[in-house]
Amino acid sequence: MKKQEKLFKETMENIAHQWRQPLSQINSTVSVIDNILYEKNIQDPLLEEKLQEIEALTRYMSDTIDDFKNHFIENGKKEKIKLAILIKNALSTVESGLKENSIEVVLNLDKEYECECYAHQLKQILIVLLNNAKDALLDRNIFNAKIEVQTFQQNGEYIIKILDNAGGITKSVKEKMFEPYYTTKHFSKGTGIGLYMAKKIIEGRHNGTLMVKNVGSGTEFTISLAKVIDNE
Repeated sequence: MKKQEKLFKETMENIAHQWRQPLSQINSTVSVIDNILYEKNIQDPLLEEKLQEIEALTRYMSDTIDDFKNHFIENGKKEKIKLAILIKNALSTVESGLKENSIEVVLNLDKEYECECYAHQLKQILIVLLNNAKDALLDRNIFNAKIEVQTFQQNGEYIIKILDNAGGITKSVKEKMFEPYYTTKHFSKGTGIGLYMAKKIIEGRHNGTLMVKNVGSGTEFTISLAKVIDNE
């Protein structure tokens, strides 16, 4: 196994170990709250909906850990998939949060681009970037909040751009944002692992790059993917 691949696997195993216990505690707490509401005969549709949301999110996080640790690293296989379909699948995962907060999504996608990639990995990375843009827009209470996703070809590579109008990032944040555990968010919103893992996977598994810069009134993340990924 390549040194970089081994290091990445060890990192994922450490993350999985650190996240398992708090996720389990969250689910236990939800169960306790649910039982208290039942015993007190409290029926509140909104409370029930929010408890179900918490359970769904913790399941998603647990599944994501398993995907990264097992399927992505050990058994993940490349497949051909149209980028437009992959992007829309990622958007469907975060769609409710975007609609709930009136965040407009603009898609400029070429429907015919077909890339050979680790599709599930790439989908998770897109979700990380979309959630990152959403959080920036909400934290800054942006009026007419918008996220734009583009695909095009450049220098023999497929390019995916995710742009927001949240005002951009400072130089100090830009220099550290791909470091493990670095985050500008409150601890309840993130650990800083997302962007670090995204960059490692794009570079180590997809022979690509993940870059960030300020453009116009916001931030632009750019994923560059080789059209053909060498066998590992």
